[in-house]
Amino acid sequence: MHLDTHPAASGRSDRGSVVVEAALVIPVLLAVTVLLVWVTSLGATYVRLLDVAQTAARQAARGVVDAESDLGVAVSITEVDGLIRAQAQQEMSPPLTGFLGWTLTVRAEAHAVPEWAGFTQGDGESAW
Repeated sequence: MHLDTHPAASGRSDRGSVVVEAALVIPVLLAVTVLLVWVTSLGATYVRLLDVAQTAARQAARGVVDAESDLGVAVSITEVDGLIRAQAQQEMSPPLTGFLGWTLTVRAEAHAVPEWAGFTQGDGESAW
């Protein structure tokens, strides 16, 4: 082996570069993992809100209005063009930034046809 090609002969060592690379890569991998977990939780929250909105729309279509919902979920029920529209929304903050006040609103909505719609007598009165 030639003396000029050996790392110790040139005065350089690669031992410190491994520590520096690990110090740079590990926080990036951790940030990507936290971001993936948060995006997954956003998807799960959307599915839960969609279920809440569908249940509220069905209940309102049957004439039962239940103002109670899950904690932190706001449900609004309106009638639009003869359809019952239920919208559920919840505020979420990204992980590790809750103290900064950043929030994201997740919304889901569902529609239902009122069960009393279309069941009218000839004089316009309800058949119920």
